[in-house]
Amino acid sequence: MHEVPAEVETLLLIGHNPGLEELVLALAADGLDDTLERVRTKFPTSAIAVLSWRGTTWRSLTPGTALLTSVIVPRGAKK
Repeated sequence: MHEVPAEVETLLLIGHNPGLEELVLALAADGLDDTLERVRTKFPTSAIAVLSWRGTTWRSLTPGTALLTSVIVPRGAKK
């Protein structure tokens, strides 16, 4: 991610667990509503985590610098 050109404003990263869940938790210093707790509890298959941060380049994205704004499961929550 540090090699992404600065002019790229949005990045879609696709991966597998446990690595993707660990990355989200490492980058997010905080989360809106219950997003962090939801990821800590279960980051299900097909889940999408949306993070934001105020960095000026992708190199400035380091552990604890992002905000987890939402967690979405497109296939729906298990009942």
